[in-house]
Amino acid sequence: MRPWKTLIALTLLLSACSQTPQSQNPPSGTRLTTIGGEVAVAGEILVKYKAGPETQGLRPLGASQPLEALSDPSWGALVRIRVPEGQEEAYIQAYGAQVGVEYAEPNYWVANPAREVLATLSLPQRPLGLKPQAYTDSVTDPYFLQVPPGDPLSATGADGTSYINVPYLWGIYRIRAPEVWNQGYRGQGVVAAVVDEGIDLSHPDLQANLWTNPNPNSSTCPGLHGYDFVDDDPDPSDSGGHGTHVAGTIAAAANGQGVVGVAPEARLMALRALGYFGGTNYMLVRALKYAADCGAKVVNNSWGSGGRSKAFLDVLQYGTAKGVIYVFSAGNSYRSGNQPSYPVAYSTLLPGVIGVGASSNDNRRAGFSNAGPYVTLVAPGAAVLSTIPVAQNPSDPYAFLQGTSMAAPHVTGVVALLLSAKPDAKPEAIRLALEQGANAKLTAQAAKPDYAAGGQYGYGLVDAKASLDTLLGQ
Repeated sequence: MRPWKTLIALTLLLSACSQTPQSQNPPSGTRLTTIGGEVAVAGEILVKYKAGPETQGLRPLGASQPLEALSDPSWGALVRIRVPEGQEEAYIQAYGAQVGVEYAEPNYWVANPAREVLATLSLPQRPLGLKPQAYTDSVTDPYFLQVPPGDPLSATGADGTSYINVPYLWGIYRIRAPEVWNQGYRGQGVVAAVVDEGIDLSHPDLQANLWTNPNPNSSTCPGLHGYDFVDDDPDPSDSGGHGTHVAGTIAAAANGQGVVGVAPEARLMALRALGYFGGTNYMLVRALKYAADCGAKVVNNSWGSGGRSKAFLDVLQYGTAKGVIYVFSAGNSYRSGNQPSYPVAYSTLLPGVIGVGASSNDNRRAGFSNAGPYVTLVAPGAAVLSTIPVAQNPSDPYAFLQGTSMAAPHVTGVVALLLSAKPDAKPEAIRLALEQGANAKLTAQAAKPDYAAGGQYGYGLVDAKASLDTLLGQ
């Protein structure tokens, strides 16, 4: 297990991707630079070679040196190449002009969203004994239906929004997940990948729902529960807490303790592609492709950057063509310019890519949440209670976080519910169900969508029950 970083338990953090990396602390031995206004790894570029025999004879240019490659006979090869520092753009142009090269670009740096904390709020200790129970045929748990008696949650967010007497799992009820559970759809049979900084594999709310690789020694899909693309090993344990929190919202088990996820019977594939401070596009592309090749049907991505990467678009086209749905957080930069982040902005190009903004408990757009045409819909993202690594608070490994990072896994969980009801549904059908089922009345959406009229919610607030009815034609 990796060393844990200190986290004050039960704090409310603004923790999701902004459109531009702010944390400039790469791992030891990695230097960063700025290329085209975006942060990238110094002395490295990515070159994508087309599939086919014509690329067999290509050789490195000048003083460049191939370091490693992600290769697939039907997809081609994405090669990480070392080049002289300061000459990255010149080598990008030179490689891009070669016959057989599909594209060349910087190896952009993506900051870990958990390190970009904009505000910290202390919350009262939640009383022991008030814990959600397993679902039944008729959900009556007060966490879902009303404010639990004595609920101490009362705080003011960074944007001035007041959160008073918010049920601990208000988001689960707000998106009507229990109504889908009661129809028998709880994410069973669906593998949900979490591309993040790992998952606490020992957490009591997550252990039972970890994906188990049927062939952990496979060269294509190594690792028992996933893979670590940062350290290049089969241990995708969490290095900070962000990934574990995301995973709990998606699929924490309904076991009578802790919290429960939106899809409490889905399986979690742990893909560590962000280190404590962040990761590179190459690491993230490898993770996105692993998910598509190794059995994931939906992939949560609570991260993003400002670099408009062709490699991201390339791998997302590959994965969605295989039927995989990729869910991305929209970013938290509304108050600092609302610039689009990538890869979420590709939701306007690919129906299998879903962009998610954050809503508050009053159903308004959270003040930090990005808005724009790449936001497909919104989900609860303020004061979200979920799992954190046990080592960070052994007696009560749960905490409140907020951000579009917390909104995206609500939608990922809903996608898992829909796929458990209709396993053969295509990404286009899932997206249409999400759009047509979204609740625009709660968000007072002018139209679905109507950005010109000030709409900031995409198609509205994700609604698991209405989306299920749409998918099944009811």
